[in-house]
Amino acid sequence: MRRLRVASSLLFLSGFLLLYYAYFLSSPVYLTFAIFNMGLAYGVGIENKTAIKVALVYAGVMFFFSLLFLIAGNLMAFVEVAISFFIIHDILGYIKAVVEEEETEIEGG
Repeated sequence: MRRLRVASSLLFLSGFLLLYYAYFLSSPVYLTFAIFNMGLAYGVGIENKTAIKVALVYAGVMFFFSLLFLIAGNLMAFVEVAISFFIIHDILGYIKAVVEEEETEIEGG
């Protein structure tokens, strides 16, 4: 079973949306974040611990600022809020499963 499939897929989707914004607005900043999201999607997909930690912090910050935009009245920010919420949920579930596996190995070993 591949864990973190949802998080890596949603990070790639978020990167793809940012890539669309980069093309539509001709903005190198959006392009930078699109490449960053796709790199994180790859790192999370292969379960790199550093990429998982960075993705968790990045998704938390993205969730916070998207939620502020949603509160301010930008209804399109709901998509980004939902994406980042599910990324956080998937990563925290993965961390919980890994901790439980390590605890059973310590008790059994």
